[in-house]
Amino acid sequence: MMFYFSPLVIYIPVGIYLFHFFRRFLKLFVSEDQKLPTNLSSVLFAVLCAVAGWRVYGLGAVIILHFTVIMIFLEGVNQIVKRVLGTERRGGFWKIVFESGLVGILIVSIVFSYGYFNMHHIRETKYSVRSSKIPSGKIRIAQISDLHMGTTMDVDALKDNCDRIQKQQPDMFVLTGDIFDERTGRSLMEEAVQVLAGVSCQYGIYYVWGNHDTNRYRYEPEYTMDELRQTLIKNGIHVLEDEAVQVTEQFAIVGRYDVSNVTKRKSIQELVQGIDPSCFLLLLDHRPVELKENAGAGVDLQMSGHTHAGQIWPTGQLGEIIGVTEKNYGMERIGNFHIIVSSGIAGWGYGIRTGGHSEFVIADVEAG
Repeated sequence: MMFYFSPLVIYIPVGIYLFHFFRRFLKLFVSEDQKLPTNLSSVLFAVLCAVAGWRVYGLGAVIILHFTVIMIFLEGVNQIVKRVLGTERRGGFWKIVFESGLVGILIVSIVFSYGYFNMHHIRETKYSVRSSKIPSGKIRIAQISDLHMGTTMDVDALKDNCDRIQKQQPDMFVLTGDIFDERTGRSLMEEAVQVLAGVSCQYGIYYVWGNHDTNRYRYEPEYTMDELRQTLIKNGIHVLEDEAVQVTEQFAIVGRYDVSNVTKRKSIQELVQGIDPSCFLLLLDHRPVELKENAGAGVDLQMSGHTHAGQIWPTGQLGEIIGVTEKNYGMERIGNFHIIVSSGIAGWGYGIRTGGHSEFVIADVEAG
């Protein structure tokens, strides 16, 4: 229901402001006695903006909302200018620049140019976790999360980044959900799986489901959840569905169903039964949830994604403040428990990222 009502909640006030903006804009070019055509044209422009941005999570909506917020901020600046210069002296250059929206357009262009670069400039982020459960040496874990294959990355770009990961000589490669989504066609999915499976590591490649991987938001998906599962398995990737795997005598992995799969998801206490408490326990869960429970169950390291570190600023920070997410980004320690939340190697919906950055993670679990 949120997908139907949120556009109404958002675009009623936004539409009112845009009507006001367009009417003021048109008055720069038409005489005062043309009120009816000006008002009708302003209504039309505001409605067209609402239609273009009706899909709240689409690029059109993000552009319109950014422009609206920036212009509302500039309304405050305009009031300051009026007080400083006085109403009579406020004409000329500032009046044209403000009322035409040129400053808002320029700021939006700069923000989105940065957002495009930030989405496509993929960083390598390194972490180090020390544990007395590792007798000697280290285990290097590479992580990719939230690839959303096909939205901002093609097969060639994926191969380039997998080559970068391979150069780090990981012992284990983990894929923590939303590797695919509703826009990933079947052939693209199959090609991407082959590229990911090409990363060579001693202890293998492990995959857990995200909320988008299952194509649950698409009416007619090109492949089923089972077909994706079989493609992954056929290419040597371990699909963990609320199960534990003993990798070495000292190292075990638990892979979770995403919390959206409420019928199959077990408790962490059920999943860790039978695992030797002296083993280092890695938990793969798409969303950074149930952190205190996981810490209490003896998990040593949880690796998650999902948040995109707030793909559009400041959604990530607000989500963490109001409790929508338990951890927006980065590494945190709770006693002997560590949580790493990746911002993801790409993004969902559109190729813009004004919050966080794109990355793959290299985490060294070391003796200590």
